[in-house]
Amino acid sequence: MANIKDIANLLRVRQYYKNVLVFVGAFFSVSLLIFSLFPVLILGFIILCCASSINYIINDIRDIEKDKMHSEKLSKRPLASGDLSVSFAILVLMGLSGFIIFSLVFFIQNLNFTIMVILIIATGQLYNIFFKDHAFIDVLALSTIYLWRALAGCLLIHVFISPWLFLAIFEIAMFLVMAKRKADLILLGPEKAAEHKKSYEQYTEKLIDQFQVIIATSLFITYSFYLILHFNLFTVEDVSLHEYLVIVTIPIFMYIIMRYMYLTSAKPEIARNTEKMFLEPGMLIAAAILGAILLYSFYWDTIIELLGL
Repeated sequence: MANIKDIANLLRVRQYYKNVLVFVGAFFSVSLLIFSLFPVLILGFIILCCASSINYIINDIRDIEKDKMHSEKLSKRPLASGDLSVSFAILVLMGLSGFIIFSLVFFIQNLNFTIMVILIIATGQLYNIFFKDHAFIDVLALSTIYLWRALAGCLLIHVFISPWLFLAIFEIAMFLVMAKRKADLILLGPEKAAEHKKSYEQYTEKLIDQFQVIIATSLFITYSFYLILHFNLFTVEDVSLHEYLVIVTIPIFMYIIMRYMYLTSAKPEIARNTEKMFLEPGMLIAAAILGAILLYSFYWDTIIELLGL
């Protein structure tokens, strides 16, 4: 009989944090305090989680024999371990698909958001079938899925955010995916990593280090430019203190990048699971401070207006 842990592993519930990107548009368009948007955003989040699970389940069904050959995957993949049957997985797959279709037709009724959901599933399947065996293309494909998630949130509530922010999201995704590949190479070794994914035959630690430097530099510049342009910090005399304070997040953001790069090499077992990386004390504190300052800088005027001050 299926237990909750096995079903959670099948659905990859631990990966659902990635779909928080659906709220990015609401946050950076200063719409997060419009509480009437919450029901549709939460439903959008659930739909994206279901779409992610669909990709994971199809992947597990396709790779069931390969997963049986890897002890690590065997412990985390209930289909490969035999804890859940393929027929059960197909039933779950049908249930998730039915829920998505029903929600999109009767509740969301947003064609653009629907297209994004389709793109998330399609890109995920193209990755599983073709792209994951091709170095560099695999990173771009996975990073694009992050971009679809963020764009889906914007289209869901009809808001616009700067292209600079979308570029930053794409670069963050590339940075995280590259970091995971480096951690795999360190922890598994080149030969076992290549057995894990064929694309690893073309990756080396030195090459990934070079890519990380390029991506990290580009990400830092993109994030800085986004803040400067958004708050029009070129004309300091017209900028309020709470807006100017956002500059403080730039060195904090750089610390997060450097800390992540350090942990990728020093603690690859954590870097292979991004959700654990962000629970590391140094990362957690820095992210909390950065989030608090961004919240203050973006929402101070809105809070004052709501309070009638």
